[in-house]
Amino acid sequence: MGKGILADLRRIVGSDEASDQPHLMSRYVGDALGAFRAFQAAERLNAVPGVVVWPQDSDQISRVLRYAQQQRVPVVPYGGGTGVFGAAAPIEDCIIVSLDRMNETLGLSSHDFTGAFQPGVVLSDAASALSGAGMLLGHDPWSRPIATVGGAISTDGVGYTAARHGSMGDQVLGIEAVLADGEIIRTRASAKPTNGLPLDRLLIGTEGTFGVVTEATIRTFPFPEKRMIACVEFPTFEAGFQAICRLYAEQVRPSMIDYGTESDSATPSETDEDATLYISFEGFKEDVEAQWKRTLDICRRYDGAEGSPAEAMRFWETRHASGERYKRNVLENQDPAASRRGSQSFRMDYLHVSLPVSQVLEYRRICKRLFADRGIRVREWSIWARPEFFSFLIEQEVDDGRKTDAELGRVVDEVLTLAQQMGGSMEYCHGVGMKLSHLVAAEHGSGLDVMRRLKRSIDPNNILNPGKLLG
Repeated sequence: MGKGILADLRRIVGSDEASDQPHLMSRYVGDALGAFRAFQAAERLNAVPGVVVWPQDSDQISRVLRYAQQQRVPVVPYGGGTGVFGAAAPIEDCIIVSLDRMNETLGLSSHDFTGAFQPGVVLSDAASALSGAGMLLGHDPWSRPIATVGGAISTDGVGYTAARHGSMGDQVLGIEAVLADGEIIRTRASAKPTNGLPLDRLLIGTEGTFGVVTEATIRTFPFPEKRMIACVEFPTFEAGFQAICRLYAEQVRPSMIDYGTESDSATPSETDEDATLYISFEGFKEDVEAQWKRTLDICRRYDGAEGSPAEAMRFWETRHASGERYKRNVLENQDPAASRRGSQSFRMDYLHVSLPVSQVLEYRRICKRLFADRGIRVREWSIWARPEFFSFLIEQEVDDGRKTDAELGRVVDEVLTLAQQMGGSMEYCHGVGMKLSHLVAAEHGSGLDVMRRLKRSIDPNNILNPGKLLG
């Protein structure tokens, strides 16, 4: 990228708010997608941005995008850099628009139960601000200490309390965003408007390909009178899954469901393991107690037994531990690029598919056989938030470097394609990014062409985050 572009951008955002210096850009050379689980997208992770800018308001972003459109330079919006599929990874010689400086809480209303935030506000800071006003942030992912409001919206993330509050996108009431030509749009922060196409849906879960979110008004929730955290042990995964399905059939509504098996076995196994359900309820005291009583009654029908309250509380209190570790080991590292690359003695992936409830156990059965045949260990099977949301952690030891990468990548594509063929979706939690973009056509069919036509109509030169969600 020429020095002329850097000089022009400095005139827009200020001389100290644009740089092409490697030590300042090192944070922005990728997100949390490491090469060891990027598979066919790994080579694209080597791209180097041309310049990073730190705008401080919507007007500056508007002017940057208008300039980038004129110059036909790609732009990648960058929030916390914690996405795991490469949605924030740079394009060669692109402009990184860092939202770090746009980190203000703009307004809180305990009467309306809303909070207005700039996109760079870290979720934990948003939660603290709301807590001080007697409100609760409904989005509570493992990455809460490091992820940002804008990033969570752009991937439509799911958190621990999604069973009650839904995904991040479900909690968005209104958005301000800048389109590729610099136009600033605002949607009304009102519940359920029926006045045409809800334009905020163009910005939710679309990874910055349709615009850059610059402000969001979020639905918040009152602090519950009582919150209860518990765990239930089951003899098999199937038993606990059937209990969860029964909870939903009887209209029990927990705020958190985190259910699964974990295995440290060194070899693939056909046997089923014990499974643990971590569950929480929140609300007024009588309702919480009644919901828990009905839950325990249902779980006992499926051979469930109440687990240790101390273990349940330990799970709850450490739910953000992996986010804190990432913050210490990567984001606060002097060389974040190197710490992201790391060194791996194994190849692994963590997959999150959404399936019709009736297909979950059959899908798991097919995957178990496939993984056993390929010598792949399953470290975890789990259900998160809803019985349709099925996740699994798989691992394969390195024996021949690239060959193993390719083999595991093919298996991952195979099981994600299987989920699509069984009426489900290849991902419910983290978006598409670089990693899954090659499977989007199978996911949407002719709908992908509709999305691309929409994209061309508002971003004709395809400057906003190209090569990600829409290919």
